[in-house]
Amino acid sequence: MADTLVSQFTTRWKLFGIVERLITINVIVFVVLFTLKLIGSWFNIEAINIAENSSFYLATTSNWRILATRPWTIITHMFVHAGVMHILFNMVFLYFVGRMFVGFFGNKKLLSTYLLGGISGFLLFFIAGQFLPGAGGFAVGASAAVMAIFIALATYFPDMEIRLFLFGNVKLKYVALIYILIDYLSLGGGNAGGHIGHLGGAAYGFFLMYNMKQGRDISAWFESILDRIVNLFSRGGMKVVHRSKPKKRVVSDDDYNTQKLENQKRIDRILDKISKGGWDSLSKEEKEFLGKHGQDV
Repeated sequence: MADTLVSQFTTRWKLFGIVERLITINVIVFVVLFTLKLIGSWFNIEAINIAENSSFYLATTSNWRILATRPWTIITHMFVHAGVMHILFNMVFLYFVGRMFVGFFGNKKLLSTYLLGGISGFLLFFIAGQFLPGAGGFAVGASAAVMAIFIALATYFPDMEIRLFLFGNVKLKYVALIYILIDYLSLGGGNAGGHIGHLGGAAYGFFLMYNMKQGRDISAWFESILDRIVNLFSRGGMKVVHRSKPKKRVVSDDDYNTQKLENQKRIDRILDKISKGGWDSLSKEEKEFLGKHGQDV
């Protein structure tokens, strides 16, 4: 039974895109931590109860003394959530904006934006915690990371429309401004540090796409590191297997350029359709085509 479940999960994992994988990791972490908290509560296990307030040493903090003993929390905090509604909102938001983002910029760019957006949120949270009363403490959640993805999308395609319940089609730039305004107006509340972190993620998303419009990719160095890590694990360092090289199909320059031109024309038509009717106006096949070829042309 266990082998079957593991096999099914492994198969499903291979089929997942980066958005689904990020959501899966967040959900697994949430369920594991919740289960451990239940065990600690039911059986009064002291070690678990003590760790509960800091999310089992996965939450990050603006206290540099504590942070120095837990540097990994700069990354792990963006995969930990404080409650059901917290993770539900973040994962639903990630699913919808993440699918659109991947369609335009690809899986690698989404992963780097998620991680660097979360780190940027942490940095602003940490700095604010040193100078502003009430802005420090512990922090968890993917909100800054998801905010970076959303603001990046709204910065690059400000006039793209999405369909909102009760409001109809609304341009991304207006939705983004509302989100930023809500975080700003919430700075006087009890979770000032969290909202400062959200604004840090938003700032990264804006500067990422502002620079991309100028032909500069400020995340290229980080994606290079991610590539090295992925290649390291994919090789495994165990053994080298020699295989005969398959014969490659020879494609002429003319055929390649013709196909590339056709793909570009179709992408232009899809983008024009999005600008008029929003992302939801696309068919499933059009979304898949954009996700597959959006970075090739």
